[in-house]
Amino acid sequence: MPAVEFVDPIARLLRTHVLGLGALVLDGAGLSKEATIAAAGTVALFKRKDEEKSKKSSTDDAEFAAAVQRRCAILGIAADADSLLPRGLVRLAEHRIVVPPLDASAVAAVIEAVTGRRPGVVDDELARRATLEALAIAVRGDLGAERSLARLTSLLGSKAAHGEPAPRLCELHGLGPAKDWALALIRDLSDYAAGRCQWASVDRGLLLTGPPGVGKTALARAVAGEAEANVHFVATSYGQWQSHREGHLGHVTQAIRNAFAEARQNSPSILFIDEIDTIPARGSGKWNDDWWTSITNTLLECLDGFERREGVVVIAACNDAARLDPALVRAGRLDRHIAIPLPDMAALLGIFRAHLGAELEGADLRAVALAARGRTGADVERWVRQARRVARTAARALDLADLLGAVRDGEPEWPVDVRLRVAHHESGHAIALLALGIAEPKALSIGAGGGLAESDLGEIRALTRSHLEKYLVALLAGRAAEQLVFGEATAGAGGSENSDLGRATQLATRLETAYGLGSLGLVCIPGETGDRDLLLFGDLRSVVGRTIDRAYTAALDLLGQSRRALDALAAALFATGYLDRAEIAAVLKKTPLHTNEPTEAPAVRDSQQQPHTDHGDTAIASAEAPPFHPTLINET
Repeated sequence: MPAVEFVDPIARLLRTHVLGLGALVLDGAGLSKEATIAAAGTVALFKRKDEEKSKKSSTDDAEFAAAVQRRCAILGIAADADSLLPRGLVRLAEHRIVVPPLDASAVAAVIEAVTGRRPGVVDDELARRATLEALAIAVRGDLGAERSLARLTSLLGSKAAHGEPAPRLCELHGLGPAKDWALALIRDLSDYAAGRCQWASVDRGLLLTGPPGVGKTALARAVAGEAEANVHFVATSYGQWQSHREGHLGHVTQAIRNAFAEARQNSPSILFIDEIDTIPARGSGKWNDDWWTSITNTLLECLDGFERREGVVVIAACNDAARLDPALVRAGRLDRHIAIPLPDMAALLGIFRAHLGAELEGADLRAVALAARGRTGADVERWVRQARRVARTAARALDLADLLGAVRDGEPEWPVDVRLRVAHHESGHAIALLALGIAEPKALSIGAGGGLAESDLGEIRALTRSHLEKYLVALLAGRAAEQLVFGEATAGAGGSENSDLGRATQLATRLETAYGLGSLGLVCIPGETGDRDLLLFGDLRSVVGRTIDRAYTAALDLLGQSRRALDALAAALFATGYLDRAEIAAVLKKTPLHTNEPTEAPAVRDSQQQPHTDHGDTAIASAEAPPFHPTLINET
């Protein structure tokens, strides 16, 4: 059945027009285990729409076995046969009839049957939203065909009334590979609807991860809105399932099935499950694990049902994919995984422009985007709304100061001397990356939350000690630039595990305890070495400290040789607050790096050399360092 509401009407239709009113029909749910042969022509009817029935039980099989032993003809009717009917009946049924959802011709036929006249053209979208209850309310014989159709249209409303208009993909920025996937899916759905490709060729599951507000829901809605195949969009979440009726387990699992049933009924469709990481993995030791196991099992059943959910693309979104049950992301389910990062400068500029429309046309939005760096598209939408309110209250047009004030939220602009120091810090990173040949700077910026140096790593290289020490030099080059230019450094390079010093310390520690590239020998100790271990174990602290000191000295030397290039790049960044790849290249073309700069990281001691011991304690705590993946040199 396309929905639960069809179960009773179809059961009545079968009894009246197929079986006949005189037929003996037994309720399959109440059959006893006593195997007495029934009279010829007896029918056992399993009619299931009970929301309390969250999973098959041994009772189902016993009742089905009793019907078989009585030699009854057996019929099963359910909105979700795989989940609600006895397993034996589903597997042994000689015939399986799938009742399609209402379409335009079916709605027109209902109106004609009631009024005696066929109505005009029935809109396809109206028919997709029609229910048996809505038809019973709107269609009356005394009103005629056209007035009944008008009442149905008024009752169900237009498509726009069922939610805000879907955004267009061209209005969404900063989505990266997710946007490319969406464009490909739109083409595939259009080809599938037109019969140009089989459903097996269409991606059926995607897991989107990323911080709240980066556009995961908007992307799914945009795909449904732009596909030529008139794709239906169903948005749901665990919170919505939990609020179904009294929220008992049976109600929650039925709500999950209802969401998939709606998507199947209106295929081609997109079913969007938000915050799916609310559901923890089975056996994860979470409180009330039996509850979560039932929820996950139901979700897996719906993802892998008998009909294989043809025409339904499932897109799930979460913040932490590590919490998900591994079975959910296996092939054929949510087997594609795309992470959406926080928007970069270019994306923020596009997001502001999309929300502003024709307002502030031609204005330079760089200062606003810089102040918004590290925030999301949802934040941008809120700021634009606040700025418009300020302008409207003042009875004037929106200006750039309104928008900048909303983004900064009362925070003052950085003093000149601090901006100049940050400009040199970020430029130091860029100079070191280029001089060492390990990455190409992509963008430099000074925002409200600090400076940021972004880079592209380029080709993958062998992670030797000499190559990894180049990353140490680049990580420390921002602090070295401050000391070189201003005579002393600030605390801005440290303070957290994601800071320059925090990441340099982690890398230098891994060289000793995880990669077998340090003076402690061929060592790889399981576990994670943290700050506590460096404080407790003098040998490890001394070795790590000397590695970082050598890299810092190399950074000072490297920047000293390219001091003119450092100052020129910092001056350009200070003036504009943002430099892209082309602008960085233009500055360094006029003031190039020193041509005799070393490209190798400082030499290190032989790994067999005994470490210096400050406290005579050579023990090292258990540590498992995750694999080192060179990342962008980022500051916040």
